Formats: sequence, C-alpha cells, structure tokens
Amino acid sequence: MSKLSVIVVNWNGRQLLPECLSSLNNQSIGDIDVLLVDNGSTDGSVDYVRSEFPKVRILALERNSGFAAGNNRGIEASSSEFVALLNNDAVADRHWAERLLDPTTDARVGIVASKVVLYGDRRRLDSAGDGMAAVGVGYKRGHLAPSDSYPSAEGVFGASGCAMLLRRSMLADIGLLDEDFFLLYEDCDLCFRAQLRGWKCRYAPGAVVYHKLNATIGKLSRVHVFYGQRNVEYLYFKDMPGRLFWRYLPAHLLNAMLAFLYFSSKGQFRSYMESKINFLRNIRPVLQKRKEVQARRTISSQDISRLLDRRWLRARLAGK
Repeated sequence: MSKLSVIVVNWNGRQLLPECLSSLNNQSIGDIDVLLVDNGSTDGSVDYVRSEFPKVRILALERNSGFAAGNNRGIEASSSEFVALLNNDAVADRHWAERLLDPTTDARVGIVASKVVLYGDRRRLDSAGDGMAAVGVGYKRGHLAPSDSYPSAEGVFGASGCAMLLRRSMLADIGLLDEDFFLLYEDCDLCFRAQLRGWKCRYAPGAVVYHKLNATIGKLSRVHVFYGQRNVEYLYFKDMPGRLFWRYLPAHLLNAMLAFLYFSSKGQFRSYMESKINFLRNIRPVLQKRKEVQARRTISSQDISRLLDRRWLRARLAGK
C-alpha cells in the first residue's frame, strides 16, 4: 500500500491534464497512488487519461458533483496514510510530494500547505499557506509577494485546496470536506474544523506547485462570486466559536457590505444577492452542523482568537 495518494479532481479540463499528470509521474518518490476523479466531463478527459497515463487510476462520476464531493470520493477510494489534493490546473515540482511529507513526522500535524507559485509569473506567489481573518474570511498568505518570500517552515492556519496534504487519521476525526460547499471555501472549513480539534497545519516551503490561477472557474465569474460569497457565510456561521462569533459579527457584516459594493461595481450584483439569499434558505442545516462542530471543539476560543488576523479592513480597502 502506498504511503501517499494524490487526488486530482477534473471537470472538462482535458487541456490541463498533460502537464499536471506528467508532473506527478516525475516525482522524486515513486510509490505514489494517483487517482483522477472525473466529474462527468464531456471533453474526452477520461479517454485521454486512459490512453496516455495508464498508471493513473480513474474514478469516473456521472455528473459534476463539485470540488468537495469529487475529492471526498477520491479519499474514500484510496487507502494511503496520507492524501494529497492537487488541482488539475496545477503543476507539481519534482520534489513536491517528498517535501510535503516532511512535516508529518509530528503526529499532530494533520494538514500540510504547499508553496503555490503563479504558473504565468514564477517570480510571484499565489499562496504560502492560508490565513483566516477575524471576520471569517480565508485569505492567501503572501499572495503576489516575491516567490522567494516565506522561506521558513512554520505553522499556519490552513492550506489551499489547490495543493494540500491531509492525514487520514485526522480526516477520521474531523470528517471529510463539506459537500454542501460544492466549491470554494471547503478547504478553509476543513482547516477551521481541524484547528478546533487541536490538529496542526504546517507550511512546507520546499513543496512547490505552479498554479494556473482560476483556469477552471474564471476570475470574477458568476460561479466564483456565488459560491465564494455564499460559502463565506457557511464558514462563519458553522465554525466561528460562540464568543468570537458575537465579538466579530459587526465586522463580519461590515465586510459583507464592502464585498457587496465591490462585486456590484464589477457587474456581479445579482450573483452576490443570490449567494446571500441561498445562504438564508439553507441556514437551518448550517446551524445544525454548527452545533455538532462546536460540541466537539477541544481548544478554547482564546486559542482560536490568537490564530485569527485582525488586520482585515486595511487589506479589504487596499483591494486584497
């Protein structure tokens, strides 16, 4: 049995797969189980992979079940001690998998974040792990900073679902990705739940991937705005501990108002409003999940508060 499984979720990404899967074939450690989960593609992705990458296992789903559900089906179909998620629009450095496993010698490390560099400008970072603002908004640490920034291995709040490592025993403890998110923020939710249970997330600067940013869903597309702005509410109402929930709620609402002004100015008024209406329609199951998540919390609100970034307003006004 392989120590590591790598799951690549694909939906009509035939043009992205050659580089992504070739980079996994070229890893410095050979014993890797690569699993492509295809979300009902109609562009010949499955036939292409069967022909060109015969060692890649394929799980072909009948329909587009979303990023979260696709990865969950892949996790369930694998049995390795560690599972890595890699976007189909990402290309892994030869030593990515090897370096991603380095921090796992600490048994409390449940998540490892990659160093994600922009594919189109390798002088710039996409992210060096994820942070979490006090208003309940996840953000990419070091986004657009020089790619040689953040050289040290260190603890971070979370990891981008673009390229993250998950310990299977942690998943058994906190559960898989929340499929109600469909796509966007499901990785932040998973990392928040892990933190609430006392698991650690580490950033591994040597685990490098190159990301073709927004190649699948498009920057500021209706899909991006709808799921992003709905799921930020799912995250806050589900995961923020009670004392912090009320403390930061006014700031959370102010952030929502600023987001409304921003997306409206970009022609996405309707998508933004639909996202919030959809959240309100689904608030009951979200609050039920909140009860379950908070009942299992093992660290204090004070401990969580120390992990949150309170400088959110300056970043928002600066357009970040």
